[in-house]
Amino acid sequence: MKSKKTYIIILVVLAVYFLVLYLTWGRENIKKNKSETTIIVGDSTIWNKSGQKWLNLTIDSSIDTLNWQEFEVFEDNLKIGKYNLWHDDKWYVFDKNKNAISVAGKLLAFKGNFNLQVKEFEEKNITDFSVVNQVLTENGLNITSELTSQVQVDFDIDNDNITESFYLISNVFPLDFNPEVIFSIVFMVKDNNIYYLYKDVQNNKGVNEGCKPYIYSILDVNNDNDYEIILSCGKYSNKKPLDMLYDFSTEGFKILISNQ
Repeated sequence: MKSKKTYIIILVVLAVYFLVLYLTWGRENIKKNKSETTIIVGDSTIWNKSGQKWLNLTIDSSIDTLNWQEFEVFEDNLKIGKYNLWHDDKWYVFDKNKNAISVAGKLLAFKGNFNLQVKEFEEKNITDFSVVNQVLTENGLNITSELTSQVQVDFDIDNDNITESFYLISNVFPLDFNPEVIFSIVFMVKDNNIYYLYKDVQNNKGVNEGCKPYIYSILDVNNDNDYEIILSCGKYSNKKPLDMLYDFSTEGFKILISNQ
C-alpha cells in the first residue's frame, strides 16, 4: 500500500514538473513553430517564414494573396505605420480608406505575430584602411585598387554592448577607370576577427557584370533580441537587385534566404 502511494506521488510530481516545463518553454516553442512571417524588400523580393522554414516567393505566385493585405511599413528603416499594399510593377501603399501614401525611400514591409524591431543606421566613408588593405591582400587584390564604394557601418549586431564595424568595398561600375579584376566584398570586424558576409571577385569582362553591395536593413526577424541583416547588391541598369538575409552566430554569417 505504501509503495502504491509512493508511486502515485512520483507520478504527480512528474506531471507537475512537465506541466511547469510546458508552461515555461513549450507554449513559446509551439508558438514559434506555428508562427508565419512575411517580409517584403523593395519591389521584387518577398520572403515567407512558416515555422522555421524560409521560402522565397515570386510576385506572380503571391500577388493575389498579398494585394490589399495590411503590413507594418517602413521607409528607409523608419516605421511609418500599418498600411495596405497593392502591386502593379511596384508596391503602392494605401491607408484603410484607400488613400495613397507616398513612400519615396527604401520600402520594407512586415507581417507577423510580433513587433518587428528595425534598427536605424548611418553609412560613412571609410577613413582607416588598415583592415581593408588586409582583406584586399588576403584575396589577392592590390591595396592601391581604385574603389567605387568604400562604406563603413557601425552597430551592435548581437546586443553585447560592443559595436561591430561593417565594411563594404567594391570597384564595380567604374566611370573613369577600367580594372582587370572587379570585386565586391562585405565583411565585419568583431574582437579583431574578420567575418565575411559577401565576396565576389572575377575577371572584368567589360559587360558591367558584378554588383555593388549595400546594407538594406538591420532587423530582428527571429524575435530573439539579436539582429539579422538584409544585404542587397545593386546590378547594372534595371536588373533585379540581389537581396540576402544574413544571420550571425559564433561560427560566422550564414544566409537564411535570398531572392535568387
